[in-house]
Amino acid sequence: MEIPLVGGHFEGRSPNIAPETCVNWFYEKNAGGESLVPTPGASLFSQLSGEIRGCIDYDGKPWFVAADTLYSLDASGTSTAKGTLNTSNGRVSMAHNGTRAGANQQIMIVDGSSGYIYDNVADTLSEITDPDFVTGTSLTFIDGYFVWSQKDSDRFWISSLYDGTAIDPADFSTAEGAPDRIQGVIADRRELYLFGEKTLEVWYNAGDPDNTFQRFQGGFSQCGAVGDTPAKFDNSIAWLKKNDRGQGEVVILADSYQPKIISTPEVNYQMSTYTIDDAFSYAYQSEGHEFYVITFPTNDVTWVYDASTQVWHQRAHAEGTRERYNCHTFSMGKHLFGDFENGKIYQLDNSLGTFDGSRIPRERTTALVTEEEKRARISSVQLDMEEGIGDPNANDTGMWLSYSKDGGHTYSNEVERSAGEGGQYSLRVIWRRLGFARNWIFKIRTWSPNRPILKGLYARLYGE
Repeated sequence: MEIPLVGGHFEGRSPNIAPETCVNWFYEKNAGGESLVPTPGASLFSQLSGEIRGCIDYDGKPWFVAADTLYSLDASGTSTAKGTLNTSNGRVSMAHNGTRAGANQQIMIVDGSSGYIYDNVADTLSEITDPDFVTGTSLTFIDGYFVWSQKDSDRFWISSLYDGTAIDPADFSTAEGAPDRIQGVIADRRELYLFGEKTLEVWYNAGDPDNTFQRFQGGFSQCGAVGDTPAKFDNSIAWLKKNDRGQGEVVILADSYQPKIISTPEVNYQMSTYTIDDAFSYAYQSEGHEFYVITFPTNDVTWVYDASTQVWHQRAHAEGTRERYNCHTFSMGKHLFGDFENGKIYQLDNSLGTFDGSRIPRERTTALVTEEEKRARISSVQLDMEEGIGDPNANDTGMWLSYSKDGGHTYSNEVERSAGEGGQYSLRVIWRRLGFARNWIFKIRTWSPNRPILKGLYARLYGE
């Protein structure tokens, strides 16, 4: 009897209905069939100090804000301090205007209190001192202009052309389709997206020197954003939705600037139990999968949506916690992530099953297997996986099984079986004599650093 093992995270209101967990595995389907692939590990790329607050790829290298300092990094991870900010905690927003010869070459940073410009030619970081600068919280760049949202306001501002240090006091506009405070701004496909608390407006560069950006006719949606969750994703934009009827669904921008829900009822239920105002997200692409990653710091949990399979999973770098990543940039051909508290910058490594040298906990809980008319006696359960990948000199092959006979309310003690040392490709991973029950749920856990791939779970009933 095949047990439904391969799938996503569908843990809902009751384990009797939706018990499935999928932590640090993601679903993959290809010509060879379906499997659960371990999320990749990461190694230490650079060590800074304090909270990593934001990052950007600029001039061929990564730039990070750690505590109150802006750093540039080279290919070896060596950091160079470029100047300081007035604040030392809280996420920052960053954008740049390129490295065109004959034009200003700048990185702009806003932290909710001040604005800063790094001048790439002069190699200096300075606070924006133009008296017309208004504090921003979200920042982007489009058509030669820095654009940022005014804190606690429905206004957004634009800089002078290719110069974030100069602001005209009249160069602001109001997202006035509804009385709404702007939560975030994103430039995508030469369009400007203004995410309010309960609405979304889409603007474009009209070429009018007195009214540079104007709203598209029909570029309005009754669907705002929560926190810092809008992110470019899958040739569109995804975010955590909020409007005047409720909140807590993840959506992606579809045709006619309207949102399409991509979160499942189970994910929606889980998010309804969280504090979501401090949620944030990023997106990245690796090995043919594009992931939208959303973290809820207060609840210490991270959810991930895979565009290629449209399946959700969770990630954690320690049991029962969120992932350590606070921001992401792709630079020098590397996926780099900043830690939310210890100054570390990690490099994604698809060959590793460890995170900064530590083992990653992985968990998969199956759907409910029910025999309502009779109790099923299971004589053995076999895990179909890639065996024989262990190191004979390390304790790294353990796969642990526990099971529930009451619909997921309680579980048995875990029992370990070896997935085989290197070369033991014909080894079978089997647990025997599990007993009788009507409602079976199986849970697989491992801390193996070898990125074990799971293909299926099979139960043999007594007498078969």
